[in-house]
Amino acid sequence: MTISIRPGLKNDVNEIAQIHSLCWNEVYSFMPDKVLAERSEKYRRYQWSNWFKTQTTSEALFCVLNDDAVVGFALCKPNSDTAIHARGEMHAAYILPTFRGGLVGPTVMMLMADFLHENDMWPSCLWAFRRNKYRRFYTATGWQPCVYRDRVIAGHPLAEIGYISPTYDELICRLERMRASISERQSPRHSQTSFYQVAAH
Repeated sequence: MTISIRPGLKNDVNEIAQIHSLCWNEVYSFMPDKVLAERSEKYRRYQWSNWFKTQTTSEALFCVLNDDAVVGFALCKPNSDTAIHARGEMHAAYILPTFRGGLVGPTVMMLMADFLHENDMWPSCLWAFRRNKYRRFYTATGWQPCVYRDRVIAGHPLAEIGYISPTYDELICRLERMRASISERQSPRHSQTSFYQVAAH
């Protein structure tokens, strides 16, 4: 397979919405059915269509492609949440299950970190639901939990944790070591990607 990462395009809305909805149902299966039903693919399609109409140059949307098909996306932007002291935010990152656990995750985070740092949005933050099993990736890359609260969706309180970034240099160093370790473990025959191209935003 060939993995590439490029800026998100308006024509990607349907695929982004589908991935967003699928990943919520899979990763957040602990949420009440009402919450998941409200965050439907239709809801996400409206959400992302609206984002493309209102986006600014201080936001960056990246799409992960397997050959020509979108298999993941990530969004970073200025932080607008006064509960956490950060200039930028890694707002969302959703990747289909088949493409997790390899080079995609750390590479996407590196791209977001580069964008935020280059645009004077560091330190940055991110949020994760407490029951999200994938949040261990954040502590492994040096993010520190600092805010604990409930986020109310469709009338249901859901525990979430706010993380603050390490220094930019520390994060990049950790991500580079992680990428090197993954590459060493993957033999050419079983490598997740046959070619890895990153397109600048």
